[in-house]
Amino acid sequence: MRRVIEEIKSHAPKVDPHYRIGMRVIKTAAAVGLCLLFALIFGGIESILITVVAAIVTIRATQEETITSGMFRILGTIIGAALGCLTVLISLFLPYYNEGLFVIVIPLVLLLNLYLCNLLNMQDSCAISCVVTIIVATQIAPLAEPMDEALAFALLRVRDTFVGVTVATVMNIIPYQISGAIKRKKSGG
Repeated sequence: MRRVIEEIKSHAPKVDPHYRIGMRVIKTAAAVGLCLLFALIFGGIESILITVVAAIVTIRATQEETITSGMFRILGTIIGAALGCLTVLISLFLPYYNEGLFVIVIPLVLLLNLYLCNLLNMQDSCAISCVVTIIVATQIAPLAEPMDEALAFALLRVRDTFVGVTVATVMNIIPYQISGAIKRKKSGG
């Protein structure tokens, strides 16, 4: 038992008293604030989570990494939304889908999802694509009018992701633009 406790202690997080908040942390917090503002003004409560998560996971250390991350996030969301709609469509024609057959259908659709992402060389899109597929498939399939709902729901997820990625990208570019302008001003250019 002592050995287990020592092992846990050796892996416990250690406090770094010299840590200072960096620019990426500030950009992430600012992006979240902007996403919350957009959701409040334009999207309502339901779009806050998707928009904010998209911004948080998109921001990277550099502009290029952020743009690449955002592109993969948007493409993965589109693929996942389409396959989620396909799952809902399948659920309409498959007897006993909602009584338990979804346990087989959803993993098969996720297999197709992962295959497509890898075939298209979009490995960075795999996780978000699967998550979106599951969200659309499990949140919409049990409803009375699923196909109309699935399409609207899927399109809203793509829109919300696009807003979050756009905000993250802009928030990652602005500091570089400002620092470049300050350097040019200091150098007289």
